[in-house]
Amino acid sequence: MEINKILEYQTLDSELFKLEKSLRENADKKTASQMQNNAKIAQERSYKLDEKAKELQKEYYNAKNQYAIQKKKMDEIFAKDMDKLSKEEVDKLIKLQEKLSQNLSILERSFAKLAENMNALLSDFNKTKNAFQMAKEQFALSKQKFDKAQNDAMPKKQELAKKLSALEKGIDNKIIEAYKKRRAENIFPVVVSLAGNCCGGCRMELSVANLSKLKEEGILTCEHCHRIIYLK
Repeated sequence: MEINKILEYQTLDSELFKLEKSLRENADKKTASQMQNNAKIAQERSYKLDEKAKELQKEYYNAKNQYAIQKKKMDEIFAKDMDKLSKEEVDKLIKLQEKLSQNLSILERSFAKLAENMNALLSDFNKTKNAFQMAKEQFALSKQKFDKAQNDAMPKKQELAKKLSALEKGIDNKIIEAYKKRRAENIFPVVVSLAGNCCGGCRMELSVANLSKLKEEGILTCEHCHRIIYLK
């Protein structure tokens, strides 16, 4: 096989590889990806805050109901005519009143704590909402810029792909398949020359048997990095 053909193919393909690499490493693409992830995190956070809000709301209604019950009992005590009660009954009511007062005080503190938690939750929710909106807007902007970069690169990519397709016809199918397999793994260059007794790609030393095979056939697949090695 003429190594010049596959080298010509690789030289042209290097332009496409660089173009694809620049798109993979595009700053706007990375920003869009990060903002998309940030938006997802903010959205998940919103769901958790919503669940927490439901829990606090449930606690509030339970406390409110308990307060109403305790308050009603207290009102019933105040409504009684103490003059018509015995000393034992009055003492009993006084103890009950003290107990109810304690319960009401506890519930009032619970209300205060609930209010504090609700305010903190609302603040957290607003921050999360703003973070989501900012990430969403930044994602849209970065994606727009990256899409433009992709569209701008498309004509050149198509031109290179067309030329590569034409060159393929003069190269052995097995070599092209091996080349494309490595290329798909972003290994580049795929075809390298022998460097001393080593692969010109990964720099691993070839065995005596492989060196002999390379000299006989002109090309060899590296056992380590799977690049195509040739003799100059």
